[in-house]
Amino acid sequence: MKTANSTRWWLLAAIAAVAVWLRIAGLGHGLPHTFNSDEPHHINLAVSFGSGSLSPYSFKYPTLWPTLLFLCYGVYFALWSGLGLLRSVADFAGLFAWDPTWFYLIGRGLSALCAVLGLAIVWKTEAEVRPDGDLPWAALVLAAAPVMIEASRFAKPDMAMFLFASLGWYAAIRIYRDGGRRWHWACGAALGLAMSTQYTALVSMVLLPCSHLLSRPLSRPCRSGTPEPETPGSCRKAAPRPIRYLAEGVLAALAGFFVGSPYILLEFPRFWAAMRDFSALAVIRERSAWETAAMVHMNVWNFAGQGSVAGLAVAVGAVRLWRRDRGLAVLMLGPILAYTASLSTHPDGSWMRYLLGCFPGIAFLAGEGLAGAAAFGRAATGLCLVLALGPGLWTCVLQNRDLSLPDTRTQGTAWIEKSIPSGAVLLMDYPHACPRLTMAKEQAVELEAKTKAEGSPRWRLYAAMVRSHPGGGYRIYRIKRSPADLRSNPEHVRLSQTETATLDVSSGLAQARSSRVSYVVISSHGATPERSPELRAFFDELGRQGKLIQEFSPVPGRLAGPELRIFKL
Repeated sequence: MKTANSTRWWLLAAIAAVAVWLRIAGLGHGLPHTFNSDEPHHINLAVSFGSGSLSPYSFKYPTLWPTLLFLCYGVYFALWSGLGLLRSVADFAGLFAWDPTWFYLIGRGLSALCAVLGLAIVWKTEAEVRPDGDLPWAALVLAAAPVMIEASRFAKPDMAMFLFASLGWYAAIRIYRDGGRRWHWACGAALGLAMSTQYTALVSMVLLPCSHLLSRPLSRPCRSGTPEPETPGSCRKAAPRPIRYLAEGVLAALAGFFVGSPYILLEFPRFWAAMRDFSALAVIRERSAWETAAMVHMNVWNFAGQGSVAGLAVAVGAVRLWRRDRGLAVLMLGPILAYTASLSTHPDGSWMRYLLGCFPGIAFLAGEGLAGAAAFGRAATGLCLVLALGPGLWTCVLQNRDLSLPDTRTQGTAWIEKSIPSGAVLLMDYPHACPRLTMAKEQAVELEAKTKAEGSPRWRLYAAMVRSHPGGGYRIYRIKRSPADLRSNPEHVRLSQTETATLDVSSGLAQARSSRVSYVVISSHGATPERSPELRAFFDELGRQGKLIQEFSPVPGRLAGPELRIFKL
């Protein structure tokens, strides 16, 4: 028995080490280029808090995550600047403007830490769900899930949301087991903090009333006639949990939400305007509701990776748990069904990361199904380990290999800096899709004045760029794209485009020529004739009147990134 336990723990330690390695191996991917389009929003917002106010310039996301990043950047500044004695805040802003590598690494490291802590909580919770379990199956399948590992590599709030949601699931299980008042508070507060990182976590609030209504009733002394003192062995009868426990849990959720994102309450009109902006995005559909619903449910099936038997194990586990503990089965299935129903009605609901708030419940059901293999011996358990974890781990190994490959965007940067003289005027797509180039100081001066006059907080970034400009650079314009094309909120797109130099080329090249554009860089990760039909005239004229002078194309296994084409006008 001692040898078996020793082998088990060595196996768990090895899997945990691989899971951690997969999450940290790609943290520096691309830097100082930023290939993920969502990361800059959170990091720019966190840096903007350094101006003296924690009021966000955008409510596209709640603000707990950028606030946590801001606190980390405060520690970084203290160490980097020698407590402000060796370097100034202005120097720090200049560092961010020209080489944000460490800002991204810190954010990505914090995301990976949240992921690991979330897995530890899932492990702990599974001990409550299956106290006699041989292996922590739920934690293991999530440790190898590709979407979990991918989300851990970016400075985005997904893993922070998963961490707080996992705490909420743990507290919900404790409510179900003993119904304690403090666990109602803990569950509500954790779910409120989860909502304060991602609005999509709102659906996870189903956990609180489910766990309350399904919790095992209190027992109290039977009363006959006059009250009698409670004594050991006295007659006892069931009593429902006080409804005030549930009400207090809801209040704790509101407190957690507003503590994490206080300006949602303090500046509610701006927040509500952002929510109306979201509603404008919600009407944009690329697929039917039935197609979206099918993809959402397929995401549940493939939550541990395509080819993993963990999806099948979810169905098996639901049946096994229903037979063993129907209340617990309903508690697990309720939030999952709420998530799939909610996401099925949203145009962007097919993104698997939107399910992360119910991943603990999905994993617990998978663990219940996989645990049944123990009845068939160690060989069956080992086979289930391979079939459940293997596909996800293999996918992640291949992804990590691709992260180590050179990228077309970095090659494009080197070629442009070598072949195109500084001072030239370029038209490019959004930064994540194109080479990273230095902006000319004259343009930074113009943008500082423009954004300051418009009241945009981005003027401080341009001011830092002017103060610390390294010399040289290019005048860079960005292709103006529609909210439908970018799949983003209309008001957010408008504000973003007014804070940068953009050109409306929907009618062709005339606007580019009048702005003295000499070179155009287009990317397959940006606007294309198929993805951006409003830009067809631009692409037609570019193909007829522009001269293709260089092209960079990805090569499987050798070169990653989008296809880049550089034209001279």
